[in-house]
Amino acid sequence: MRLQTRFGKGLSLCLLLLAAPAAWADPAPPAAAPAPQLPLPFRIVDQFNTMFGVHPGFRANHAKGSVFEGTFTPAPAAKSLSKAAHLQGTPVPITVRFSNGGGLPDMPDTHPSYRTRGMAVKFQLPDGKFTDIVCISTNGFPVSNGEDFLALLKAIATTTPDSPKPTPIETFLGSHPAAAKAVATPQPIPESYATQPYFGVDAFKFTNAGESQFGRYQLVPEAGAHFLSDADAAKLPPNFLSDDVKARLKTAPVKFKLLVQLAKPGDVITDATAVWPDSNPTVELGEISIAKADTDSLAAEKKLLFVPTALTDGIAASADPIIALRGAAYGISYGRRNKP
Repeated sequence: MRLQTRFGKGLSLCLLLLAAPAAWADPAPPAAAPAPQLPLPFRIVDQFNTMFGVHPGFRANHAKGSVFEGTFTPAPAAKSLSKAAHLQGTPVPITVRFSNGGGLPDMPDTHPSYRTRGMAVKFQLPDGKFTDIVCISTNGFPVSNGEDFLALLKAIATTTPDSPKPTPIETFLGSHPAAAKAVATPQPIPESYATQPYFGVDAFKFTNAGESQFGRYQLVPEAGAHFLSDADAAKLPPNFLSDDVKARLKTAPVKFKLLVQLAKPGDVITDATAVWPDSNPTVELGEISIAKADTDSLAAEKKLLFVPTALTDGIAASADPIIALRGAAYGISYGRRNKP
């Protein structure tokens, strides 16, 4: 009855066999299972390599940078916020890397599309171990999770001048208002890496002897925040940001105040797109004093790994998923640039 219903009444079994022999043949072998997908951090690093190419010895993102050495001196209030070893009063050595966003090692500092700057600091602790902070020049991140970040990168990569409207990036921004806001926020070119404020977009938990508070890092240049017009910046050489830091070091150290902006009740601590109000209180952790440029920055950069997950007792990651993602992706990029 089932066969007659499907092919029409009166159709004999003989005609069915003649008309559709494949239906009665041995079943086709099952299709091969799709290859397992790489973990998300690998796919993000691969996407950067697709966009910018592979440059052996360099990071997949923030490929262009300069390394400097200096000292961190804790402020008196630091120990009241956290029991972390480098916040207890004794100055510790630091390594600082300034960088430009994007995956091109020779990208000029005036590039019109990739204006995010980075400042990473590695603190050498009294026991010989290290802890890191990694900040960028924008207050807030365009997306709140890794899948959206990968989708953003793909939308950028697949948008071309002749893409039909709406373009892939327009479609993405239309459904991600935080990313749209981030893209629309002006990013002027600073006079120097030394005149650019930097922000930790992820929240961390700071614990002293008996109390914990969540906060985000801020690096405030003691020289003040100073920027250039695009016209003035266009007249400068391609490496003027680091050249200016080196020039300043001939007369005095380059200094930053390290602050923590504290979360208030109701502030979101697990979403890097959620920018907290400027009215939130801050605690000064100390002063970063940069004394000299590394004499072989390229060699130093290849060996250095700065990750927000390199933490010490008294400072812990929040549940913000971007923290773990960044730590994993930076580690993958590090492994590739140091591959024999």
